[in-house]
Amino acid sequence: MAPPPADDDEDEPEVSRESVARDRRRDRDRVAAEARQTMTRRSWYMKTTAADAFQAAVDDIHHSTRVPKHEVVAALLEAAVAQADRVQRKLGRSHASHQ
Repeated sequence: MAPPPADDDEDEPEVSRESVARDRRRDRDRVAAEARQTMTRRSWYMKTTAADAFQAAVDDIHHSTRVPKHEVVAALLEAAVAQADRVQRKLGRSHASHQ
């Protein structure tokens, strides 16, 4: 097998373990910085069974996908928001103050 031409990699960036690690650190730090800037913490009181079920769903999705928990929580909350009208109708029919 003939060696590659001498100018074969002149326009290619050098890839080494160090450069790969540096790029990964840079990407990780950028994502973390963006996440810190756009995140918030909220607190709601709810039934323990509902909180436990929510936590179990977060854990199951996180462990099966390895997606960060804050992303799992956001996706579950977005899914809940998409169902808000349905939940409102259900609660409106069943809540004691509406009877």
